[in-house]
Amino acid sequence: MNHYGRKAQDRWAQHAPQRLAQIEDQQTFFTDLGEQIATQVSLLASQLESSRFGPLAMAGSSRENGRYLQEVSRRMTARRIAEEVVMDELVWMHDPSLSIDEAREEWEQTRPADSNLISWAERIQDAPDLAPTTVELEQKAKDWALPVWFLEGLMTAEIPGQYAKEHQSVLKEAASVRFLREVH
Repeated sequence: MNHYGRKAQDRWAQHAPQRLAQIEDQQTFFTDLGEQIATQVSLLASQLESSRFGPLAMAGSSRENGRYLQEVSRRMTARRIAEEVVMDELVWMHDPSLSIDEAREEWEQTRPADSNLISWAERIQDAPDLAPTTVELEQKAKDWALPVWFLEGLMTAEIPGQYAKEHQSVLKEAASVRFLREVH
């Protein structure tokens, strides 16, 4: 078990001992969780390091510029940020004492409403200059776990609210994907 798995196990032992006791093979569970955290930390740290627009981005090679220590510092900072983000998502923020059904009920009460998407589409129809770029549309689709075609259809629908009702199954599936993203 890596150090992420141990941190998660310690958190559960402190905040949800009954739920921890229900896990038959704690070693495997927290080993797997620790590996999942490590993978996500590596991916996010890599994204932070390579982002051209991020505050941690650095033009050119650090060795070419003679800035080895700055490069090391930048990478360490990216890793620490990634660790905090991933641990917040997977360990610290979620109450491990909740069952999956209770967690879903709590999530449903606090998640952004689908009506926000309808309002977004109506604003674009009222002011076409607010239309998102392709990159922005793809990001919105990713954030909402919706296909791009759905958002394009919503923006061009005569009545966005009716379009959303006609595609309710897409919205429900997207909500389930977003929920699972947050609990896993």
